[in-house]
Amino acid sequence: MRMTILAFATLCALSGAANAAESQALRLRPAAAGDQIVAALHAPSQPLATADLDRTPVSVAWALDRNAALNSQPPPFVRASREYWTDVSEAELRAGVKLQTTAPEALIRLSPHGGNDAALDANALLVRAEGKQRTAVEATSQVADTAALRAAGMEVPSGTVVMKLKRDVATGNVELAAPGAHGRYLIHVFEPQSNFVLNLSAERDSIVAGQTLRFFATLDGAQKWQRLDVVEGLITAPDGHTQSVHFSKQGDGRFVASATPDAAHAGGPGLWEVHAFASGKQLGNPVLRDAKSAFGVAAPTARFDGSLVRDAGSPLALRVGVEVVAASRYQVSGVVYGTAADGSMKPIAAAQSAAWLEAGHGTIRLDVDSASLAANGLSAPFELRDLRLTNQADLSLLERRSVALTLTR
Repeated sequence: MRMTILAFATLCALSGAANAAESQALRLRPAAAGDQIVAALHAPSQPLATADLDRTPVSVAWALDRNAALNSQPPPFVRASREYWTDVSEAELRAGVKLQTTAPEALIRLSPHGGNDAALDANALLVRAEGKQRTAVEATSQVADTAALRAAGMEVPSGTVVMKLKRDVATGNVELAAPGAHGRYLIHVFEPQSNFVLNLSAERDSIVAGQTLRFFATLDGAQKWQRLDVVEGLITAPDGHTQSVHFSKQGDGRFVASATPDAAHAGGPGLWEVHAFASGKQLGNPVLRDAKSAFGVAAPTARFDGSLVRDAGSPLALRVGVEVVAASRYQVSGVVYGTAADGSMKPIAAAQSAAWLEAGHGTIRLDVDSASLAANGLSAPFELRDLRLTNQADLSLLERRSVALTLTR
């Protein structure tokens, strides 16, 4: 029997209603403390670098070890520094530059910079300590020139020299002189045996443009005879823009700074950098330390709109809603957890998907197959953790939710 147009239309409507009924509309859980979210969308000041991005949707998932120790909110990276840098002129280096050391066998690196390419004669360097002057040959246990450093895989400017002071060279004020110096030089002092360690960290490893980020500087294992007196700093954007950062001393001895990176320089490839310059005291003697760390600043071009739809016909397929203000290829990733027999939550699988989204509202589908779900012997309730939204045009992290969704079945 030939189906009439009206009957066919009715069947399609009923089929659509059935499919809609099988799909489950959901909402993301409210953001938790420590989650990164985009409060308001803003079009980028510069066009996104999207010309070479593939527009073909891609989705992958893989099973995880149920006993893997994963962290949905990884702790911030802490940079530990036993080093500092100083910029000196030709006249200063010829006369002798005073360097502060706190431990024996310090490593000292001299590199021409600022357009200078004059190589130093390592054998002509002089080291003065406790009123004694010695040649580099007498005062060092090892000396390496540019060729030796590059052969060891170290990328250094032409004319660089590195030397390791002998153990019997007194610590404290060490003066380094190069009578044949020409132009400016950068001196790097590294003390691997020092217990004076500057720790620098950011509150988190990424933020959205317009947000404020805190930085912390502390002295590791500080004793009464060690202290930090002053910490200043800079933050530098990938395009070279810099901002000053002032650290204030807290009652517990920490130094804390707050900075709001200039949104005009957000977006684009590369990480921002924070550079702290610290000075302190050890038994009344000056101590210098520099430390650097990196963080991301994302241009707020997209965000989760809060909606999710669980599709029927797949063990665990979610269409994640994304609101977009600048067209690009966006990536959604997350980790699915299931419930073990003892009631604890264990990781099942990781999933990642990417798709091109135009401005407006769109969805990106995360799909975990039945094999991955069955591999670990876990069952409902399920949780979607570490849900992230990334702009693949510059690899910037836009949003991150530690626990985004709970599914009871």
